Amino acid sequence: MTDIPLERLETEIRSSAGNIAAATAQLLGWIAEYDRREGWAQWGARSCAEWMSWKCGESLHTAREKVRVARVLAELPATAAAFAACELSYSKVRAITRVATPADDQD
Repeated sequence: MTDIPLERLETEIRSSAGNIAAATAQLLGWIAEYDRREGWAQWGARSCAEWMSWKCGESLHTAREKVRVARVLAELPATAAAFAACELSYSKVRAITRVATPADDQD
């Protein structure tokens, strides 16, 4: 790898980060729908986060945060669209979902 030009490494890093953001946005959409439909209940789980911890190998804390963000994103279409378009990272979306409301989503 040491012979790869820095410009190419930078391009690959940025491209991979974008792909991860897009995949995470899609994953959170699926989590929101699974939670809304209470798919986790059929497994005897007490919550979507508990199911994710069990079935996806997430820590319970991480699973709870993903479910929280997924629920809020379902009510913030502009933020969700920007996330899916790789204009926002997951860390930025997490911060936004702590304070944004549907009324100020466009801002």
